[in-house]
Amino acid sequence: MSGSTSKRIPYEIVHCLKTALASWTTGKKALITTALTQEKAYSFYFQGVNQDFYTLAKSITGVQFNCELVQIAFPQIYRHRPLLNVALYHELGHFLDFHHGIVNLSLLSIPGEQLPLPGINFNDMTSDERKIIATSHRREYFADIFAACYVGEAYKYFLDAFAKNHSGSWTHPATNDRLDLIDSLLSGTDNAIIDLFQQSLAKLGIRKLGINFAVPDVSTAFDNARPYAIQNEAELHGIFEAGTNYLKQVQIPTASINIWAKAVGEASTERIINGLVEKSIRNSMIVDRWETQ
Repeated sequence: MSGSTSKRIPYEIVHCLKTALASWTTGKKALITTALTQEKAYSFYFQGVNQDFYTLAKSITGVQFNCELVQIAFPQIYRHRPLLNVALYHELGHFLDFHHGIVNLSLLSIPGEQLPLPGINFNDMTSDERKIIATSHRREYFADIFAACYVGEAYKYFLDAFAKNHSGSWTHPATNDRLDLIDSLLSGTDNAIIDLFQQSLAKLGIRKLGINFAVPDVSTAFDNARPYAIQNEAELHGIFEAGTNYLKQVQIPTASINIWAKAVGEASTERIINGLVEKSIRNSMIVDRWETQ
């Protein structure tokens, strides 16, 4: 892990994550920190900070933290590729799960073996094995649907591309089962797993899961290779699905749009569209800060 310097911090995605996080935390504020790794391309992860860190920091440096650290790491090669950084919303979901004890409460309400999980047969397992699998799978499911609440199909597209047809394991559900759950959330279809999370959130007095994005029409701006003027917080998150959809359209050989895209080639097209999404977010950040001065 190389860490982050002021010139390398991906301010745009951090801004989006901070905006999403604001309505899920009360009292002590959470501070998002990022680290850029040199590891494999799909290495995204969340690292919690236990209480010992804050105690040690105070005893050694005299610094009293008035916020909770949220540490998120992702590959350096994606620093300027926001359409691939939608996985960080999933990692933010893991933080909120640990922060509020959402999955743990769900296990107290309905133990793992009492809520069927796709692809899992709890027969012939010990109670410890059941708990391990149920906990791990529920954690991944919660983080998945949390991400989908903010970036919709953009996260589904990322998950399908990076973990295509992965079978289930002790730590992760099968990819197709995860995609099905995301579809249930986005379509508003009844689902026992989502219902259990909603019940747990209600008991904790936290807001429920729901759609928190609006997909803007970026075609006019992007067709002219210009950033889109984000109108509100919902569009700030929705720009990821808009950008993903635009990129997918450009990649269709028979597409009649994007004269510039046909001229620069596939690799450059992906870079330019990621750049347009990044600049759109950056411009929104500047406007927000200007208005709050």
